[in-house]
Amino acid sequence: MKYLLDVGNQRKPVLIEGHLKMGGTNPAGEEINVNSLHLTRGGKPWLPVMGEFHFSRFPHGQWEEELLKMKAGGIQIVATYIFWIYHEETEGRFDWSGDKDLRKFVQFCQKNELEVLVRIGPWAHGECRNGGFPDWIYGRCALRTNDDDYLRYVRRFYGEIAKQIEGLSFQDGGSIVGMQFDNELTNNPEHLRTLKSIARELGMKAPLYTVTGWGGPGGARIPKDEMLPLFGGYPDHPWDKHTNQLPPGPHYFFHSVRNDPSIGSDLFGEKAVDIKDLEDIERYPDGSCELGGGVQITYHRRPIIQADDVGAMAMIKIANGCNLLGYYMYHGGTQPLGELSTMQESNPQGNQLPVRSYDFQAPLGEFGGIRNSYRKLKRLHLFLHDFGDKLAPMAVVFPQVRPSSLEDNETVRVVARAQGDSGFLFFNNYQRLTEMKDKDDVQVELRLPGGELNVPATGFTLKKDGYFFWPFHMDMDGVRLKYATAQLLCMLRGDGETLYVFFEVSGVRPEFSFESDTVSDVELKEGTLVREKGTLAISDLKPGSGCEFAVRSVARHVVKVLTITEEQSLYLWKGRAFGGERLILCEGNVVFKEKGLRISGTVAERMAFAVYPPVEHSITCQGVSLKSSPNKEGIFQAFKPILQTREVEFSWKRIRDSSLNGHFFQYLFEDKGQEGTAPEWEIRIDASAFGEASEITLSVDFAGDVAQAYIAGQCVADQFYNGVPWKIGLKRFRDQLASHSIVLKISPLLKDRDIYMPSRPLEDRQPEILALSAEAEYTISIDHDNRRV
Repeated sequence: MKYLLDVGNQRKPVLIEGHLKMGGTNPAGEEINVNSLHLTRGGKPWLPVMGEFHFSRFPHGQWEEELLKMKAGGIQIVATYIFWIYHEETEGRFDWSGDKDLRKFVQFCQKNELEVLVRIGPWAHGECRNGGFPDWIYGRCALRTNDDDYLRYVRRFYGEIAKQIEGLSFQDGGSIVGMQFDNELTNNPEHLRTLKSIARELGMKAPLYTVTGWGGPGGARIPKDEMLPLFGGYPDHPWDKHTNQLPPGPHYFFHSVRNDPSIGSDLFGEKAVDIKDLEDIERYPDGSCELGGGVQITYHRRPIIQADDVGAMAMIKIANGCNLLGYYMYHGGTQPLGELSTMQESNPQGNQLPVRSYDFQAPLGEFGGIRNSYRKLKRLHLFLHDFGDKLAPMAVVFPQVRPSSLEDNETVRVVARAQGDSGFLFFNNYQRLTEMKDKDDVQVELRLPGGELNVPATGFTLKKDGYFFWPFHMDMDGVRLKYATAQLLCMLRGDGETLYVFFEVSGVRPEFSFESDTVSDVELKEGTLVREKGTLAISDLKPGSGCEFAVRSVARHVVKVLTITEEQSLYLWKGRAFGGERLILCEGNVVFKEKGLRISGTVAERMAFAVYPPVEHSITCQGVSLKSSPNKEGIFQAFKPILQTREVEFSWKRIRDSSLNGHFFQYLFEDKGQEGTAPEWEIRIDASAFGEASEITLSVDFAGDVAQAYIAGQCVADQFYNGVPWKIGLKRFRDQLASHSIVLKISPLLKDRDIYMPSRPLEDRQPEILALSAEAEYTISIDHDNRRV
């Protein structure tokens, strides 16, 4: 079936400039600003990627390592909450040390060329106790209002934050580019205005001021033009009070509504049919701060999030017009323990969170482990880094035929973002928890200002669970690409030439169609070249690391096109290494350092890597010269480091340990009168393996309800059972493990508990460890030693 998108007759959004009370210039003269359509940087459209990481929920000694992972995954701005209760648990005694050292965290971000958006509250939520309010403030004032007593406490708290971030704003040459006030405050714009005024009076500043924009029938009421309303969306809703599987949600459809019908429904109680946007929403660019990188399971709702649940939703958000892509969470963490209480949200009538775990099923987990969603998102981020300035001004164009409801799985979901004749076509055939079907003979007719274009020339099969986007009428350094049936990934510029990287999408053979009068000649090693009616078409390609062809523009600029497989696209990295910007193919986990790379993995085969363009100087692995393999990997220079690995020895047995801290037993949710009787297992790990390993992950496949892990009597980790093996990173406990074992305590899962989870057992499930393993991860440094090869 052919779907019509009439770009020429689409209503163009009005560009409004200079009306928003924000923006700023750094000492180097670079300006960040905002108009009604998008952010700008240095006068050009800017579409940044933002990821949430809570510094106070992760060991400070590992912050920099995790920030480098975020950067390698494509994050540009790190968003972080400042939980008031963490820093002033006892009134008047502020603590900004260790894991609470906000200043050091922001400085680490700046050192690694990451920018920061601080979410300064005072109320945060974030599944924290009291939403971040200290216990002592209750009963003294009217919270989250312009009550004089409340504002006095706020001013003191903000004053402490101001001291921590003094001199670190973008305008002062620092990395803080944004500041959010409160969170999910939907009906008090004057209070939000007051919070901004207090922050400014205390010297806090940033180019961007934001608020959460969701909630209420028409979105949150905000002070006009003072702050950017940012939005979100999650693949599941663990805050919902019911325990049924969710019906199809709007986040897998192309639509124009920014306000979300579900975030915070435990607070607002709104229904989807009532949801619309603010009347003046077009004064603000579309942006998100809480696109779910996963979801945090609660006691009564334990969904399992798949990588495509997140990957599809992120692409759709961009297709729907989002021009600031912000995730919550991008990196999980661990709830700290307070001096006076635990710090998790725990409400018997609402959300009950694990005492320690805030893993969130995020792309980077509680202990820094990389999930498949990290790789899926990295592909999108590479594209946004290189082409976001082109995408940001493009308007959303919907087809004439659209799905009739959230239950319509037959109509093809397609949309375009376009400006003039150029743009990108987005397709989605993925829906969480829904069995989709292949859709045959799909074709799009684009009615553009310059004429009609059919994409592709003949119909294709849109495979079930597929989601991707294709460019049309794209200028490639003077060569005009009419369309491609491969997804654009990134580009790499060199002297007189540019490499564009695409990847094959499931079930569609790559085809590149150029306007022949913009091409002077073609160099094709494989495939078929057809010239017909002003079109130069290249097809029959075999994607891979060597699938490259070149076209030369009329102005003699060389445009190279590399088309890799979909699998390879998950393992492509881009960053500065060995003296220049490079592409790296590696199945291990890569971060970029000043002179080279750091690669982590569990087996040597996955730590082999390939580099483009080739390195002209010798490189070293762990200080020893590393020579490239005689056989190249396509256009890439290949290297195979030698890695010595070892098995991690461990043992486990049933025990009864009376030294465990009984304060945590209440969070095992055992039956009344059975508290603390859940069985225990002792696990001994050979900590000497840390002599070679950079991390050891303990994988616990268990049955039961709640599992808690103790070291030296203290609860260090916990998990609500949902059928997925529990993974615990042990690096942060390595010193303790030299002299202490791990004790697991697991409570029974009772059939009468009202809990949602996939594949819920029908009968009582007694505690049991089904399988246990310990896997070492190794890290190697690849450096540039300046000796020419």
